[in-house]
Amino acid sequence: MDYFLIWLSVSYSVILYSPLIAAQQFEYRYHICTDNSTYTVNSSFPSNLNATLSSLYENASRSDGFGSISVGKNSDRVFALFLCRGDDSPESCRRCIKTAREEIKIRCPNYKEAIIWYDRCMLRYSNRSIFSVTEESPKAWLWNMNDIGNAIDQNQFNSNLVGLMNQLITRAASSSNFFAMGDTNGTAYNRIYGTVQCTPDISPSECRKCLSGRVSDIPSCCSGKVGGNVLTPSCSIRFETYPFYTAPPAPLPPASSPSPPTPPPTSLNPSGERKASSRTVLYISVPTSAFAVLFFSICYYCYVHKKAKKENSAMKGGN
Repeated sequence: MDYFLIWLSVSYSVILYSPLIAAQQFEYRYHICTDNSTYTVNSSFPSNLNATLSSLYENASRSDGFGSISVGKNSDRVFALFLCRGDDSPESCRRCIKTAREEIKIRCPNYKEAIIWYDRCMLRYSNRSIFSVTEESPKAWLWNMNDIGNAIDQNQFNSNLVGLMNQLITRAASSSNFFAMGDTNGTAYNRIYGTVQCTPDISPSECRKCLSGRVSDIPSCCSGKVGGNVLTPSCSIRFETYPFYTAPPAPLPPASSPSPPTPPPTSLNPSGERKASSRTVLYISVPTSAFAVLFFSICYYCYVHKKAKKENSAMKGGN
């Protein structure tokens, strides 16, 4: 494949405009139609391409945000894949791929190989196998129009940026989806936000190599700028001084262990001795009261019985 290097000065407040994408929520970045060959409308390639792009759209709701497929045979065979940004939801990924598949056919009509990037997804197809192959071209450079300015030490900014990118590369190369995002410490203009990502069909070492190459592009691409984006088919990096990705939710606090049972309430009398709780008093007073009632009942029974006996004796004596 011929090597393409695209220098683009893109203001992020006024992105390259297309009537088709004006009302869409996905930010168009760039596209490249490879000048190797074109197809004719009466061949099998366009129908295979449509089937391939439709299948990608149907599979774009996968949780890993990546998919690939091939349709057809021989010279009319189509290979295609998509990649959504690692922080994107399956629903948003599917909508982005829907937009990309419609736009790429308009921007690259009759081309047998093309690629298109949005801020949240990438889609590419070719008439050759593009699976599990690291490709660092064609390449697109985009940068923010705003300069770092005199308020910040540019050398310190660049040092912080490279440090952040290297940390993200290490995390991405060891993750399951080859994606990492994060920011540096600082406030306002001093804070830098970044993302790095590779297609998951290459090896961790190839991912690290591809991303490191994109970091080495920064001085040529985006020196003195507050933001930049380097895009290739197999990997990409982006940095800004504002949050452009979806931050993960804050972790929930650890569940607290159950409190031990509260002991029975106690109090101290004026002399400092402990008083038994009301429950203890109840246990003591109930048996004592029952004994007293029983004692007086027996005495009363004996008294009544003795009195009745005397009255019976008196009645017999009178007769």
